Amino acid sequence: MKNSDISCNVIVDLLPLYKEEICSEETKVLVEEHLAECADCRRISEQVTVPEVGKKEAPTENETFKKVGKKLKKSRFTKVMSVLMCICLVLFAGVNGAWYFLSYRPMKRLCGGMERIAPNDEEKYDRDVRKVTVYSAEDDKYQYIVFMPRYLEFSTGGITVSPKGAITIDGNGMTHINDTTDPILRIAFYNDLFSDDTIFVGAQRERIFEGQESREIFGFRTDTDFNFIMESYYIDNEKIAELREFINTHRDELNDMKKAAQNKWGDYLNK
Repeated sequence: MKNSDISCNVIVDLLPLYKEEICSEETKVLVEEHLAECADCRRISEQVTVPEVGKKEAPTENETFKKVGKKLKKSRFTKVMSVLMCICLVLFAGVNGAWYFLSYRPMKRLCGGMERIAPNDEEKYDRDVRKVTVYSAEDDKYQYIVFMPRYLEFSTGGITVSPKGAITIDGNGMTHINDTTDPILRIAFYNDLFSDDTIFVGAQRERIFEGQESREIFGFRTDTDFNFIMESYYIDNEKIAELREFINTHRDELNDMKKAAQNKWGDYLNK
């Protein structure tokens, strides 16, 4: 193909590539031959300019210090956050370890041979309560229940003894006293909630109130021999006297339940 066969429009399109020297050698030769013969294209070629690549100016001393300062601040922030995260992880691990060894593990050891009956996630209840893990076992006379401590709670968890068939446990791990006209007693030993030398006595009984029969559910704390009632819980002296009379009436039953608890969990109660 002769150079004269190439139109000026094609040459004009090729001029930017020619000026930037990014075209092939053959294209360069064609453009130069055409420019040598065509005055119009030479004039256009002279008007085509290629922008020079500007060089970045070296940063000033202040700019350099600012950049270095930002990097140092970022580095210090990263180190501080890393230290804080490590501290949080150590604290979290420490609290979890303390809860496991001081609260959960001692209660879990009491559940040997017992059946886990709660919580039951398949059952739904309207009450908005925190579920409790409960283990239970029975013999011919009593029902034994272990309430496991909730996660990271050191003041929950306990063991109870009650007459067989007197207590029902729902899917949340909440206990309910069954309907009966007979007095129901239950004793409980709580883990890390009160001192080891106290027993919680819970009871239900029928009584006459304002001329009508009603069921009364109450509880109180006493020493391990059922002789001393924790008076700080009952300011009313008349109520204290009534509870002492209740203990004297059911002392044999309470002692039998205490003995059953000691036979079941002797290592725990006799520590």
